[in-house]
Amino acid sequence: MPTVVVGFRLGNDATGYQLTAIASATGRIHINHGLYGRTGRTERAYSPNGPNPAHRAIASLRELRVKKVRQGYTRTLIAPSSVRLDVEEFVPDEQRGREVPAPELVEAFVSTAPAKPPETGLEDAIRSFYEAIGAPARPQHFERLARAGTPSTPLPPRTAALLRTLSRGEVVASPVRAAVGYTVSAETVRLHVGRVGEDLDHAAIVQLQAALSAWLRLNPYPPKTVA
Repeated sequence: MPTVVVGFRLGNDATGYQLTAIASATGRIHINHGLYGRTGRTERAYSPNGPNPAHRAIASLRELRVKKVRQGYTRTLIAPSSVRLDVEEFVPDEQRGREVPAPELVEAFVSTAPAKPPETGLEDAIRSFYEAIGAPARPQHFERLARAGTPSTPLPPRTAALLRTLSRGEVVASPVRAAVGYTVSAETVRLHVGRVGEDLDHAAIVQLQAALSAWLRLNPYPPKTVA
């Protein structure tokens, strides 16, 4: 049975390492990394927790791309692409099975992804992926719609800047080295400890935003450090 995936390959010229990451329709993330020109090592697949597994996987794929670019993986070796692979993805039994590495899936993506794809970005590839699996996708002119839906009251400059960031399909995240952190995308708000995380539902996000606003009212300025 064919497997629909979306992914990319990035390279770090300073270290000579490359990373390939793909998300599948089942909600699994497959990552391969190694030196330029080598086969590399494929990690065991993992699936983000929560409903709508494909959307959770896409959110994780966005997070991973931002994180790796920050770490110096700035060369695009395979542009973001959505492809249908003639390889069946292994899906473990819910009771006794466990995720396993799938190097054949990564190899199929590398050989199937177009060598010279059109000038499209990750969001275009994600939109094609959603269309291929029949899942709801973000409107193509999401940024314009976000501006049109903004209330007449002007937003604070920092909020307006972050709105533009999210509407471009980018994420807002805590520092990479933080043990406990957050990632905000247009679809999700995710809190995490290391690689373990959980997406908040809309009600929890509203409550958190209200609590943070209340906290900032009580603490409008950073505490003074004692010399």
